[in-house]
Formats: sequence, structure tokens, C-alpha cells
Amino acid sequence: MSYKILVVDDEESIRFTFHAFLNDEGYTVDTVDNLEEALAKVAASAYDAVFLDILLGRDSGMKVLQFCRENQPNTPVLMVTGAPEIKTAAEAVRLGAFDYITKPVHQDELLRQARLAIDHKTLVDQQESYQLRMAAVFQSVSEGIMIFDEEMKLLEINSAAAKILDCDVNLTGLNPAELSGSCPPLKLLQETIEQRCEGEIFRLETTNGAGQPLTLGLTMAPLTGLGLRELGTVLVWRDETLPVRQVEK
Repeated sequence: MSYKILVVDDEESIRFTFHAFLNDEGYTVDTVDNLEEALAKVAASAYDAVFLDILLGRDSGMKVLQFCRENQPNTPVLMVTGAPEIKTAAEAVRLGAFDYITKPVHQDELLRQARLAIDHKTLVDQQESYQLRMAAVFQSVSEGIMIFDEEMKLLEINSAAAKILDCDVNLTGLNPAELSGSCPPLKLLQETIEQRCEGEIFRLETTNGAGQPLTLGLTMAPLTGLGLRELGTVLVWRDETLPVRQVEK
């Protein structure tokens, strides 16, 4: 796979040198020398890294940095400067720069920074892809799912849970006591949820938010992270009144 890098600098020697070093390493490299062309390139093409001069003639490279953060937020931007100042570097970091390097840039340092930036983007892209897949699964399953944090405040509720309970999906941030007031079926489970009773609870007879009879199966399990640290609790609901009352998928 050939990674694509954009070099934005108003000095021809810098553009030529960066292109030569990066191209020899196997990267596909675009170079531009002004603000307008830089914005057009970022708008038209996806890049794996951007090397950006802080000063582009009378224009500021910060405008390009901000445009990159808005249009290609996963793409690392490395600021290039001949006269680094703490204020300028701090502003670049505040706006989301991955790092900054100073001129003259040696070949080894340029290639090292390029590898770091691309490795970072690869990891961020993988994490984003995983999160999107998990979000799709979370919303597509027929079982209702509710996820609580360590303080037992609701982090997420999928559409199936809201449909089974006939409650508003806008319940995030509420604790069990607050949830029981907003969602009647949860009144019977307030103590169970607060005490984090793990395992399966079968044939819970209640009514949904519309007052209809409801028979639920419930599984509660801890949400654990690295080192088995408990990060919260997961509740999985099954509507056992089916097929009398069909749940839309």
C-alpha cells in the first residue's frame, strides 16, 4: 500500500527535498506552495500525513491546519518552521497539530516523523472502524442493551431496549433512581441494578411505558477492561412476551 503525503511550503527547495526523500521511501507525494492550492488539495484528496509550513508567504499555515482538522480529522499534520516560537507551537498544538519540526530538516528525521504520523493515522482509522462496526451491531440486534458506567449512570441504550421498554432513548446520564422515574419497567429493577446483581433474571413481569403487560428476561454482566478492572455494567433485555407482542427489528 502506498501512503499519500501532502507537502505545503512556499520554498521550492523544501518542496523538492521533501518530495525526493519521501518519494524514494515509497510514499506518493503532492506538493503545493500556497494557501489556496493547499485547501483545494485537502478538499479533493485523502492524505495519510501533511507536512505544513507555518508561514506561506503572507498567509498563515494555521488556516490549512484548521481546514485539515475539519475535513480530514484523522490525518496528522506536522508543522514545519524555520523559527519556532513557544506561542506558535502552542497554537499549533491547540488547533490539533500532530507535531512540529524545524528547518533544516534532515532526511532521517523527516522519514521518522512520516512513519510516526502514518502509524498514528493507521491506529486511529482502525479504532474508528471498530467503533463504527460496534455501533452498527449495538443498534441492529433485537435484544435490548443498556450500558452503565462505574457510577451506574447510563452511558448508552440501543433502540431495541427503548422499544421493548417503550421508553425515551434520551435517558443517558441518569442513575437507576432517576431511570425508574422516567421508565416505569425499571422501577422493579432499581435495587438489582444498583447492587449490580450479576447473572440472569428470568420472567420479570412488568408493564412497559405504555402500560402494556411485559415479560422480560434480563442478563447483567460487568464491563471489564485491561487487568479485569470493572468499568461498568451491561444489561441485556429479551422480550419473552413474543410472539404475542412482536418487537420491530
